[in-house]
Amino acid sequence: MKDDKAVSRRKFLKIAGSIMGGGVLLCGGGAYLGLQSPRSVDFPQSECGSAESGRVLVAYASKCGATGEVAARLADNLCAQGLSVDLSRARDVRSVEPYAWVVLGSAVYMGKVLKESLDFAEKYLAAVSDQRVAVFDVCLAMKDNTPENVQTALGYLDGFRSFFTPTLVGTFAGRINLDTLPFLYRQFAQADSEGILAEGDYRDWAAIDAWTSRITV
Repeated sequence: MKDDKAVSRRKFLKIAGSIMGGGVLLCGGGAYLGLQSPRSVDFPQSECGSAESGRVLVAYASKCGATGEVAARLADNLCAQGLSVDLSRARDVRSVEPYAWVVLGSAVYMGKVLKESLDFAEKYLAAVSDQRVAVFDVCLAMKDNTPENVQTALGYLDGFRSFFTPTLVGTFAGRINLDTLPFLYRQFAQADSEGILAEGDYRDWAAIDAWTSRITV
């Protein structure tokens, strides 16, 4: 059986190599700047409800905004269920003590969740034993919702298991919008002749809504 994550990584690097002339991709200040989120990307935050106990935290790590939008949809759904919810980027969270549930989401790039989400898990969730944690990723593997792709996408979440045992896991398709891609990723997408990085919104909002309904306090 093919290693789908390795195949995806090889395809990505093949596209990247055609742009960079086979040079080193991810070193040097220019490359670092080329991987930064554009200023136009919105990273939503919000809160609803007044309950001090039984609150839900939805924390997310997003680079191009798609995962932030999924997290915002989750938070809105939970608010509509009558729960008290805080929505925040993972990097901005300072404590998880007030929360009955922590929902942690991350974008996936080159077969890995963002380091920001793993840092959050290590700092806030590794020593917690009685807190319910839901975790999800947003990735292009789920463009085609096949059993094989679902297993690949769920595999991206394995890195979290060294810090906590999730109560609930989910995986969702993302989107590609050239306007919100970091410079280098935008170059990769425009050079992609195989359609791997084809522009479009592949998110299944009905599936996201259904998953949210499983989070109850």
